[in-house]
Amino acid sequence: MVVRNRTASRSRIGVALTIAVLAISGEAAAQQVASIYLGAPIYEKPSVYTEPILVAGPDSTAHILTREGVWYRISFDDSQGQKRVGYVQASYVRISQLQRVAPKGTGSSPQGAAQAPIATGAPTTTKPTVSETPSPTNAPPPVNLPRREAPASSATTPPASKARLKNVKIRGYVTEFRSPTDFDIEDYRITRDEAFSLDFENASPDIAFQLSDIRVGVELEIKGSLNEETGELNAASIRVDMEQFRSIKQTAFVSSAPEGIQLLDGSWAGELRADAQVIRVTNATAVTFKPTKREKKLAELKKKNGNEESEDAAEPLQSLDQVTIGMAMTYEGKRDRETGKILAEKIEFSTNDLEEGEAKLWKSLKVSVKAAQGLKPGELKIDKIGKFKLVADSEVQAYVSQLGEQLIPAQQRDLAAGDPRRIPFQFYVVQNDAVNAFATPNGIIVVNSGLMELLDNEAQLAAIVGHEIAHSTHEHTWRSQEYRKKTRLGLTIASAVASAYGLYSFADLTNLVNAAMVNGHSRSLENQSDRIGLQYMTEAGYDPREAPTVWKLMGKKTGVSATNFFWSTHENAPTRRSYLMNELKNNYRNLNYTQLRTNTEEYSRIKTALIAANPKKKKIKVR
Repeated sequence: MVVRNRTASRSRIGVALTIAVLAISGEAAAQQVASIYLGAPIYEKPSVYTEPILVAGPDSTAHILTREGVWYRISFDDSQGQKRVGYVQASYVRISQLQRVAPKGTGSSPQGAAQAPIATGAPTTTKPTVSETPSPTNAPPPVNLPRREAPASSATTPPASKARLKNVKIRGYVTEFRSPTDFDIEDYRITRDEAFSLDFENASPDIAFQLSDIRVGVELEIKGSLNEETGELNAASIRVDMEQFRSIKQTAFVSSAPEGIQLLDGSWAGELRADAQVIRVTNATAVTFKPTKREKKLAELKKKNGNEESEDAAEPLQSLDQVTIGMAMTYEGKRDRETGKILAEKIEFSTNDLEEGEAKLWKSLKVSVKAAQGLKPGELKIDKIGKFKLVADSEVQAYVSQLGEQLIPAQQRDLAAGDPRRIPFQFYVVQNDAVNAFATPNGIIVVNSGLMELLDNEAQLAAIVGHEIAHSTHEHTWRSQEYRKKTRLGLTIASAVASAYGLYSFADLTNLVNAAMVNGHSRSLENQSDRIGLQYMTEAGYDPREAPTVWKLMGKKTGVSATNFFWSTHENAPTRRSYLMNELKNNYRNLNYTQLRTNTEEYSRIKTALIAANPKKKKIKVR
């Protein structure tokens, strides 16, 4: 499918706009003086699929009348002095200062009011990110998006031959939207040719998608020419995976007493925060409580003894008192494209029992540690997984263990020592230059020395460790195993599943756990670990904005090629970073960042000790 750019033949009538943003209050108005970038299209309606009525040029003024989503409705004088009303995208507006202006009819203006246009031509400053909802006054914006150069006229655009161009493919989530022809994915500003291909993956007749449906949070794959100096990626093709618009099903665990929904006329309604996101419940949402296998057996036993009838099916939830911390919550629904919230169709609560097969899986992954002997480093051995050389410095090991303990969620820490659901977390740093980390189902968290050497601060390390803890607390290996068992995917997986039930040797389980270690879990589970990891690090007092920065560092190290770190398919650093950036926008917009920490002096000392303990860093030539 080839799409033509309908706005390619714009009128070049010059209208430079100096914007006066008015908020009438009492006798005077609060006026924010701003500029519109040279070349910004002005539309009669808020749609980029109509022909612009004017294009911004020098020496004009205008007032903003209203804000409508990503658009400003403005009033201005055209070149003939006629009053006009039109629409301009908010991303082309730069607000610079606040003044007081007397209301119309007073015959005067306050001292210091602007008497002339601010900008006379293309502004030399960079274009800021415009947020739909301002951040709190005591905190910086939750995501520091890259600053972009203002659009310039064709006369000032450098020749393409001088630009450093590179053909790339990135896959990620839209983080800033100006129009379907101009949006950001992570650090990349996406534009497109007049002709380009639009392709669909997992398409079906029941899901429609048009270019006008591009929004913040929509996942796209872009192939095109990247200007490495400006970060502009001119798309030759855009590919949309339609799977993201289908109903999703996910299981999470209740971490705090549920609130935000209430029972009205027999139906639940409201918004519930769970799985580190917002889930919207309506009277059409089926909210139920389902007994576990253990509870079903008890019910069957009572029925057999004549005590009461057995009820296997889920029953409607009668009260929030039925929901306790640690319970499993499975929800189904579609993500709203505008808000990022889950529009729930079903929510099912159940007790989180440690199943027999999962208990056997935990037991099979025994840990043993050998202390260092002379020049021989210590060794970590995980049965059915492998052996790893431990970083020799005991302070490094103690530091990471202490940090990991802080990140364990309260619902796990508060479990009694003998509770079978309590995960016996252990944290280790191993000598391996590969940039990686992994977690086992029974809470063994392993961080490679190469990953720690890459990171800049303690909050970034907390993001990694929190992500891995989430894999264990949310039972990702076990859930992956159960899913594959039901769908019967592959003889290796089937063998691993059978081994968990004692039908085959536990040695077969190595394939499953190693696959998760090296290649990561499924897309939905990795996304969940990202969300929950942000929650864990924030609850421990770390600045969650450092999580996307980890992937900026990864991008510098690996480029935009696919990486085995967490995901092994077509995803890359922009995918991971853009997902986290959108999570911060959707769920941490009003967080008070002034109370959170990024680094400690100890981290720098530990990182220095880590590098010094690496024998590969010390190369002595013998002559």
